Amino acid sequence: MKCLRRTGIIFLTTVCWIGTPAICTADTATTDPWQYPEDDDDKLLPAWLDTTQTSVSDTITDMSSGIDEFLSFNEEEEPMVNESYLRIRLKPYYTHRGYFEFDSSIALRMDLPHAEKDWKLIFETDPEDYESLENKERGIADTTGTENRGAIAGVRLESRKFGEWYADFDIGLKLRLPLDPFTRAQFRRVDKLGAGWTSLVRQEFFYYHSKGPGSLTSADFYNALEPTELTILRVGTSAQFLDDDDNWQFVNLAEIYDRISNRNLLTYSIGMSANSRPNLSTENAWISFSWQRRLHKHWLYMKLTPSVNFQKEYNYKVNPGFLAEIELYFTKNRRFNRLYRSIPKP
Repeated sequence: MKCLRRTGIIFLTTVCWIGTPAICTADTATTDPWQYPEDDDDKLLPAWLDTTQTSVSDTITDMSSGIDEFLSFNEEEEPMVNESYLRIRLKPYYTHRGYFEFDSSIALRMDLPHAEKDWKLIFETDPEDYESLENKERGIADTTGTENRGAIAGVRLESRKFGEWYADFDIGLKLRLPLDPFTRAQFRRVDKLGAGWTSLVRQEFFYYHSKGPGSLTSADFYNALEPTELTILRVGTSAQFLDDDDNWQFVNLAEIYDRISNRNLLTYSIGMSANSRPNLSTENAWISFSWQRRLHKHWLYMKLTPSVNFQKEYNYKVNPGFLAEIELYFTKNRRFNRLYRSIPKP
C-alpha cells in the first residue's frame, strides 16, 4: 500500500494516519482499475483555469527544488523527481439543529529529495491529534475552528520494522508562543485473515507539553466485495484516551466504498460513538452517504455528504446535516487520484 509518501517538508500529513486508515488515496492511477485518460468532461472548464493551475504548480516545484539544491545538492548526484504540492480545501457544513459552519485549509508540502535520509522533516498545519475520535474516523475534523489550531514542525524516523510491526516516530515543536514540544509514535501491522478478510491494527501515542499524553487504538477489517476491489467493505472499532479531559472515546462503524466509474465514488457509512465521562453513554449515532466526483483532470474534486445524526446534545432527536467539500491540487510531478481505494497489503 502506498499512502501519500511522507517525504520532504510536509504540510498536513494526516492522510493515512487518521480518518479512513489504509483505505488510501492513490497519488497515481497506476493500480486503479478505473485508470482515467482525459475525456470530454476535462474540456468543459475555461482554459485559463488549467493555465493558472500549471503556473502555480511550476512555482511550487521550482521553489522547493531551489531549497533542496541549496541544502544538499551535489553535482555528482543525479536529479531526483520533486513531488511538492499545494492543496486548497473548502468545506461548508450545515445541520438542522446546529449552525452553518465553513472550514477552509491550505496545505503545502515541499519535497526535498536530496536532503532526506532516514530522518524526514515534517511540518503540519492544524494537527488532528486532540480532535474527537468521531471526527477523525468520519474524516470531518475541523481543527481550524478549535484550540488545536497551529502548525507543528519536527523530524520523523519513518517505517522502522519490528517483526510484523511498522513504526513511525516524530519529535518537534508546536509553533506558537510559548513553544510547545511534542512527540508521537505510531505502530501498525496488516494481516491476511480467512474468508478474504484483511486486518489493520494501529496503536498511536502522542504527547504535547501543553495538553499531556493521549493514545489511539484501532482495529479495522476489510473485505473486497468483488475481485477488482472496486467495492470494499470496512468494519472498524477504535478507542482514544485524552489525558487533558480524562475521557475515553469509542467509535464503531461500517463503511462501503463503491467505485462506480472513473469519475465517481460512493461511500455508505453507519456508526456510533460514545464517551466514558461523566458516565459511559452514546454520544452520537449516524447514517451517511457520500458522493465524491473528479470534476476536472487530476486536480479538482468535489464531495457531497448528506447525513442523519442522533446526538446526545439534542436528546437523540433526528438531526439531518449536509457537508460539501471542494479540493484543488497544484502539483507538477504527481497525479492525485482521490477516488482510489484499496485494501492494505501485508
